[in-house]
Parts: sequence; C-alpha cells; structure tokens
Amino acid sequence: MNSLSEVKEMYSKLKFRRQFLLTAGPMVMFDNWNCLKLEQHFLYTHPDLDVVAVGGLDKRIVLVGCIFDYSQPEKENAEILEDIHKSVQNVNELFVRIKQYAGRYVLLYKDYASTIILQDALALREVYYCVKDNRIVCGSQPNLIAEYGNPRIEERNDTEFLEYYQKNSTNKRWSPYRKWIGDETYYEGVKHLLPNHFLDINKRGASRYWPNEPIKRLDLDEAVSRGCSFLQGSMRAIVNRYPVMMAVTAGTDSRTLLAASRGMQNKIYYFVNDEGLGRSNPDISIPNKIFKSINVPFHVHGVQQYVDDRFRQIFLSNTFFASDRILPTIYNVYFKKHSEKVNILGIGEIGRARYGKEPKNLNKFRMLYKIVGHSVSRYELKQAEKILSELLPVGRLYGLNVLTLLYWEHALGNWGVTGNSESDIAIEELNPFDSHLLYETLLGVDERQSRIKNSKLFKEMIRNMWPELLEWPINPPHTRQHKMKTFLYKIGLFEILKELKYQINYGRYRYKTWKLRQ
Repeated sequence: MNSLSEVKEMYSKLKFRRQFLLTAGPMVMFDNWNCLKLEQHFLYTHPDLDVVAVGGLDKRIVLVGCIFDYSQPEKENAEILEDIHKSVQNVNELFVRIKQYAGRYVLLYKDYASTIILQDALALREVYYCVKDNRIVCGSQPNLIAEYGNPRIEERNDTEFLEYYQKNSTNKRWSPYRKWIGDETYYEGVKHLLPNHFLDINKRGASRYWPNEPIKRLDLDEAVSRGCSFLQGSMRAIVNRYPVMMAVTAGTDSRTLLAASRGMQNKIYYFVNDEGLGRSNPDISIPNKIFKSINVPFHVHGVQQYVDDRFRQIFLSNTFFASDRILPTIYNVYFKKHSEKVNILGIGEIGRARYGKEPKNLNKFRMLYKIVGHSVSRYELKQAEKILSELLPVGRLYGLNVLTLLYWEHALGNWGVTGNSESDIAIEELNPFDSHLLYETLLGVDERQSRIKNSKLFKEMIRNMWPELLEWPINPPHTRQHKMKTFLYKIGLFEILKELKYQINYGRYRYKTWKLRQ
C-alpha cells in the first residue's frame, strides 16, 4: 500500500499533466516541469510530455508531443523531426511537408522570417493563445494561461457572451452536452487555435494554412488503396513505439482501425467500456462476437462510479471544459489500470460528410443548427456569421464542402478535442486518422461514395484490409428510435423529414427576428 507521502507526490504530478506553456520570459513554474530556452522565449512542459528540438539559430523546429511517419513506421520523433528540418526552407514548405504525418503534436518552427506554431490536423494537442501583450504567449488550456498570465487575465464580462455561457452551463461549468462555437474563450484576450490554422507568435494572431491547393479528385479504388496504406502504416508506427490499447465498438471508425491492425493483434489490448450500455447493446455484443470469431482476446470494462475526490478536483481544474461525464472511466479504467498504455481512438467522419451535402444557399442559421440545434443566441449568431464569411470562399476556392470544414474546425475543433484533453491526466490518446494527407484522400472521393451512413469508401477499405470483419453489421439499429430512423433512411424519407424539421425551425427563427424588428 502506498504511503500518504507517496500518494501526495503521485497526485502532485497530475496537475496540468501533459500540458505546456510558451512564455516571453522566464517564470516560476512547477518544480518538476522542464524548461527549454528558445532565444527570447521559454517553453515549459510537464515531464510526461515529449519534447524534441532540432536545428540552430538560422532554423529551428521543436516538437511537443508525438508524430508518426506511415511510410517509415520504424522512425522515432527525433528522426522524423530531422527529416522535416532537412527538407523545408520556409513555412510554406513546412505546410506541405507536414501533411504526410499523423500524430498528436504541437510544432514550433522558427527561421529568420517567421516564428510560428501549428498542430496536428485535428488540433488534438490543443493550443490557446493570448492576443494581447502578455508574458504568456500560448499554452494547452485557457485556465492554465489565466493562472499564470501577467498582466492578469480577466474573465469576460460582455453581456452577449455571458448570456451564451450561462445558457449552456450548470453551476458555472460548461455543459458537456452543449457545443462551443468559434475561437473565442471564457477569458478576455485568450483565443483557441483551431484546426488548419497556425499561430504567428510575434503577431499573436492566427492564419489559415490548410487547404493550400484544390482537393484532387480520386476514384474509389485509388482512395481505398491510399487510405489503407496510410492507416496500416500509422497503426504499425504507433504499435512499434508504445504499448497500445484500442477501443472497438460496432461503429465504422473502430471497425476500420481494427481492420488496419491486422497482423498486429498480439501487440494490442482490445477493449470497450461498458458505461451503462449492457451486454445486448451492439457496441458490446458485436465486438464480442467479432473477437471470438477471430480468436483474439477482447475485454469489456465494467466502470465503477466511485472517483477519489482529490483526483476529481485536479481533473476538473486541469482542463477548462472538463466535466463528470466520462470521469469514472478515466479514473477507474485508464488511470488505475492502463496508464502505461497509449489509447488508440479514431475519427474518420471528416471523410464521410458528417453534416451532409452542402446546400445551395448556406446561411448562418443552418450552420448553427448543425452544431448546436435550433435554440441559438445572439452571440452564437454573430460567431456563425463570422465563420460563414471565412469558410465560404475557402470552400469555393479549394473544392471543399463548407459543412465538412465547419464540422472539422468548429465541432471537432472545440467539442471533439475535449475528451482527449480530459484524458491526459490518465493516459495518452492517439488517432491514426489524424493527418491532412489521409483526409485529402478521403475528401477526394465523390460524396455519394462516402456518406455518413453505409459509406462505400469505408466498407471497401475494411474489405481491402480484413474482409471477414464485414460479416457483422456496422452500427445496427438497437433502440426503437434508431430502428425507425434506419427504416426512414432506407425508404428515402429520413433526409426529407430532416430538412422539413430544419425549415420549420428556420421559419420560427425568421419570424422571431422579424418580430424583434417591429
């Protein structure tokens, strides 16, 4: 049994675990944090966060986190960083080179002309930054920045934002069932660096770096071949480097990653968390049947609800959007039993038009409706108007569905990253889909082949890598509501009724807006 002093020491190491701060000068941080001096800047990192630096005064690159080369899965962080350093001479070349890698990282690049920070394609290694002069340039979480900011960083007090925040909060904490919109935060002068954008450290402002060329159209066979090669290589790179666990449900993405792991089964701990689902739920019953058939061990984790109060307090203070939603799983499964592993999770929905086909006359209300539903606030409408004006020309110029960009940058970029950041207190999580090269491949396919339901693209990738896995249904209907939706989808009525519901809510919004003007 651990002594009281050992327990205290263990918990002290969990504070802001796997996080970082970049500062404009030296400062007093936690005793066990590391510090890397970068000319006039200082990079402070938690000891469980990997940091690699290459180069000198003329050109320097610093990696915070982990990066993987699907084409050379044996390579480590330092080797990949050296490859990047040798092959790029400026930021534009960096933007092209970085596409081919997967990982969860922050990359700092500095040469005589530029000093920037960018992230992995999904921005899973989060970055928040100060837009005004402050000793803090950027960091992993807005509350971490606020705690060490100088001058002092205040909470926002503008009326429209406070109405928005209060409407979506419980006991002053943001509801985990509500979606944040935009790149602003709860703190004055602190913004979120969203996917596909880089931070100019000297200007303290964000700019878009992807897409930087039109999406190349691919036929289905070519996309399947490229996609499978990438996923298999990325899986092998992760498994080569770490002890790995991987969740498998009845869903498309986990089935695809399971297929990509063929030949590596003996090195992966496969599991699912039974968070009140029950053994008859497809997310439990189907993987159970699959793994029994392929003769590979599969673990169903029952999740106790008890959480040590000291752990809970640190957890809720580590990340701004932390909530009790998945805390029992993080504490009882990941922290107590599997903290030495890396957890593989996957999001491939960017390649399946998650928000559907882009309508001819896209407006700010429809964009908000996709993310937050029909109940919208003045603050959200202003954010949506700003987002629409930025995304529309990007979509037109590069041949992208604007709704897919919306889902990628403002749904996954805000809500989607929360679970990964919350889990950092207990375990590192990686997503083999997380690469611009792979997403460009998936987006190059005709949308009719890559719909959110019954995606031919993903089924063909599974068939290419492990065809026997298609003997079991993907996301079969389980509840009465799910069965009804599936039936309506099959007879072609679901999308019609969905659009009708939207038009009714849009009409109500227009009428309410008209009444306010009278």
